Amino acid sequence: MSASCAFHLGITFDQNYLDQFYALTTSIFVSNPNKPIAIHAIATGIQPADKAKIEEHVQAHNSTISFYQIDESLISQFVLGSKWTVAVYYRLFFAFLVPESVEYLLYIDSDTLVVGDLSLFTQIDLGTCPVAAVYDNWVKTQPLLGITEEGQYFNSGVLYMHMKEWRRQRISEQALQYLQQYPERIKYVDQCALNAVLRNNWKKVDSRFNTLHSYIPEMLPRQEFETYLADKVILHFTLHRPWAMLCQNRFRYLYHRYLQQSPSNRKELYTDFALNKVPSLLRIRLRELYIDNPALGRQWRRLKAKLR
Repeated sequence: MSASCAFHLGITFDQNYLDQFYALTTSIFVSNPNKPIAIHAIATGIQPADKAKIEEHVQAHNSTISFYQIDESLISQFVLGSKWTVAVYYRLFFAFLVPESVEYLLYIDSDTLVVGDLSLFTQIDLGTCPVAAVYDNWVKTQPLLGITEEGQYFNSGVLYMHMKEWRRQRISEQALQYLQQYPERIKYVDQCALNAVLRNNWKKVDSRFNTLHSYIPEMLPRQEFETYLADKVILHFTLHRPWAMLCQNRFRYLYHRYLQQSPSNRKELYTDFALNKVPSLLRIRLRELYIDNPALGRQWRRLKAKLR
């Protein structure tokens, strides 16, 4: 498959995220049928049997996958925190690994699903900007990075990268240097470093290209899901992961649907099941029942008024 006929996609993951990788790639192929995808994967800890199975899965959809390795000692000294592993920094290395024939690379986190046409990214005019991204409306600002105005801090989970400009402006090198020099300013790992070095130098695109949990209307009823998703391209499971028992993202069912359609052997419903979470889980489901059936809520309020 030549570089010119494929849509180039960058994904990073490790052995702990195999299910997520399978769900994501299945969503890509279902939402973009008959379109060749060239996947560039920085993956660590993947067993040879799993790698062979992944290659078979990708090739079955007229697509290819290239695996890359990096020396983790290069990033082991960077700020992490309790909920991240060094894998969060892998995306900074695509510029060093992907062939120069690749003009544009769409990087997507492995906690995403593709629900629309990826070719819509090719309609984005980047000009001389190295990257297009979506404003992170949950983080909003990062004063330590000099970003004090809302709308100027992007989420790095989906990045449409102009590889020539990215390399020419040495964005990866700058981000890696920033991480080394200013660890005290880093709150959201690589995302903060990229925002610091790309300040006022990124293309802001509509949230449909990276629909964070914080963009989804809180009271969106199930009967409106299809309409809401109609123009979305990528769903990003920030804050609430579908494989977590107390996930509150209403589109978690899509993750489990794509996972069931995938070749994954595990297909766990929850990776953190615990009996003491059941009461909280029931409260979440009852709240969703109320959102989906407003008439029930009205009847409940009338009943409570009568009982007073």
